[in-house]
Amino acid sequence: MLIEHTTDSWEYDGSFYGFLTIVYQAFKNQVFPEVILTPETSVESLFLSEWIEKDDEKAHKIYQRLQQRLHTENFQFIVDGFYATIENKEIHLLETILIALNTKDSLVNFIGHPSVLAIQKGIKTLLGEAHLYTGFVRFEYVGKILFSKISPKYFSLPYICPHFAERYPLESMMIYDETHRLLALIKQGQISFVEDTDCPEFEEQQLEEDIQQQWKTFLQAVTIKERINKKAQLGHMPLRFQKHMPEWQ
Repeated sequence: MLIEHTTDSWEYDGSFYGFLTIVYQAFKNQVFPEVILTPETSVESLFLSEWIEKDDEKAHKIYQRLQQRLHTENFQFIVDGFYATIENKEIHLLETILIALNTKDSLVNFIGHPSVLAIQKGIKTLLGEAHLYTGFVRFEYVGKILFSKISPKYFSLPYICPHFAERYPLESMMIYDETHRLLALIKQGQISFVEDTDCPEFEEQQLEEDIQQQWKTFLQAVTIKERINKKAQLGHMPLRFQKHMPEWQ
């Protein structure tokens, strides 16, 4: 497939289906723009951009087409790449999709290509943070619901949830990502999300506060002050993870 690279600048709403609409537009017209912006990145840009309106029907069609034509591993690579934090992410993704459509091999064998390499690095960082959070998330009971609040750098909440859904299949849980204003609902292993929402407010639970205080008291009792090594602690648990952990308050 021959793709013309232009000096055009496109802008979209930043959503996954918005990006798939971009993919539809690019491959239908066989044109890749030089710059793809979102409302956040356009503020710092001097480019005059053409707005590409999200079209759910076209986006869904592209989603199914990619799912059918790409290896499962390569398709997931594209999806994970969209949720990673990468400079010029959309351009890298278009280039990577073009490669994936023209090969039966795994995309990880194309890391010599700058776009594939950039996406792989972004995914590695994203999944690395998600792995850390599976050990650093702290829940508290609010009624019969387990609730937690986190502040991840990256869009890692969707990658954290399957761990807890599998680990606590009979529980109802809520995890709120205050960085991306995303709320995850997990009920008996089923996961759903509410986007662009405020953190839920609950009445104070005295029982939970008592449990947390007992936990802090226990940690203070078993801590050997002479063996405290702040540098080593920070190496294993950076400050940003301690914000919502009761034992560090």
